[in-house]
Amino acid sequence: MASVSPEPSRCDVITHPYYTSLFNDHLLRVKNLEPVTRINYQQIWPSVFFLFCLLLLVLIKFSSLTKVVKIIQSSFSLQALRQLEREEQNPFRLYAIGLNSFFIVNVSFLLYKVNSIYKLILVSNGSFNQFLFFVFIVILVVGFKITINALLSFFTKEQKVISDYFINSLFINQTFGLFLFPCIILMELSPFDPIIFICAASVILAFSILLKWYKGVIIGLVEERIGFLQIFSYFCSLEILPVFILVKYIIETF
Repeated sequence: MASVSPEPSRCDVITHPYYTSLFNDHLLRVKNLEPVTRINYQQIWPSVFFLFCLLLLVLIKFSSLTKVVKIIQSSFSLQALRQLEREEQNPFRLYAIGLNSFFIVNVSFLLYKVNSIYKLILVSNGSFNQFLFFVFIVILVVGFKITINALLSFFTKEQKVISDYFINSLFINQTFGLFLFPCIILMELSPFDPIIFICAASVILAFSILLKWYKGVIIGLVEERIGFLQIFSYFCSLEILPVFILVKYIIETF
């Protein structure tokens, strides 16, 4: 009867020339004596954020698609803007709240993405905390501008001009918040360099600001016959200077 050879022990495997490891005779120093675990860290909250944005878009589409189309048209046409102003405007309508929220969260995500790449502020904090911080900053800026415009219209008795500019700015923000969303998705999920899509989103945001200022100048200078010096003082004091001061304060503080 043929005998069955026993299984080689661990010591035999290590010392036997046929089982000698290829990496035994080398000059590299061993740093990890134990197996190194592979850590696959993935952020979950950006996916939840995109899902929230998509659900918000679906809700806006099925509730007020016609109104959204008119808002987009009014951002590029003064005639469409005047026609939309003659209709009933309620800032607490579902589509208005949805579009304004959509603009705020997309701008906040863009600021978070820039900060996460260039490590400007709050480096030691988590990514979601950084995003919430920028949401708070954007809401603070929007609330500050609304409050100053209300006070300015009360003291200067130029309610119509300031109201027209505020409504125009609101429609432009709502429109370009929709335009920002594809760039936001691509900068987070695309395999390409996110700097490309950050630049594209920054150009879109800058164009919306310039368009807002241009239409503000047209409304004040041409339609309401307000002096150019007053318009320039308004833009410098309420549109440009507060943003510069806030950016400088955030960078130096956080």
